[in-house]
Order: sequence, then structure tokens, then C-alpha cells
Amino acid sequence: MANIDTVKSITDNLQTVLEGQGVRFSRKTFEDEKNIPASLIPFGEIFYQGENFEYTHGQKPEYAEIDYLVKVILSEKDPIDLMREQETWVHRIREALTVNALNVGNLATSKYVSRVTTEKVSAENRGKNMGFLNYGVRIRYREI
Repeated sequence: MANIDTVKSITDNLQTVLEGQGVRFSRKTFEDEKNIPASLIPFGEIFYQGENFEYTHGQKPEYAEIDYLVKVILSEKDPIDLMREQETWVHRIREALTVNALNVGNLATSKYVSRVTTEKVSAENRGKNMGFLNYGVRIRYREI
């Protein structure tokens, strides 16, 4: 498996883990969040933000870290309920994104993922009933 295949598998596994928590994804893009059907809420998007590569002078397999931004869109009629949903989802995502959870599928035998770190989480609200989580995650994997 080439390193790019490892990255693609990590991205797929990231989506699978989030889907397991109840986040929905769509191949269709929505220019305006208001156009997202209620049946897709909580709606997720995953953005690849780049990688950091370690150099070990050829002594051993190197490691790399992938930075992702996971965006989750929530909707609740009551602002207090929306805030509680945001708080709940931050902790659900944090608890779900583990090394073991990401070392599945194509990575089940190799176990290339060695660390998952929450970098920064921010919440924002738009209007009275739309809330957003911007969840920054860094995933470390062993290169081959």
C-alpha cells in the first residue's frame, strides 16, 4: 500500500467513524446551509487541510500527520437546545476518533494510524436555529 493509499483509507475511515455516530454525508454540495434537507442533519463535511512530514534521515519508517477539518451542521429550534447539541457532538466526536477506530478496513492489518489528536474545536451559530462545529483533528500515521 502506497502512502497516498494510506491517506485515502484514513479519510474513508474518518467518515465511517462519524457516520457510526450519526453524522450524515452527501455527495451533493450545498452552497447555502439553509438548503440542506432536515433529513441530513446532523450534516458533516470533511476537509483535508494538508500534511506534515517527519524526516528521520532514512533510519526507520517515517511518520506523517494529516490535518483535517470536520464540519458538522446542526439545527435545533431552541437556542439552548442547540448549544447543548453542540456540546454533545464535540464530545461524541472526540470519544469516537480513536486510533483503534481509524485502523479498520484497509488499515486493519497494518495499523498505520498511531495517534489522533483534537487540535481545536469551535462552535458558531447562525440565525436562531443553525449551529456549526468546526472540529480540527490531526492524525499521525506511519509511512512505508
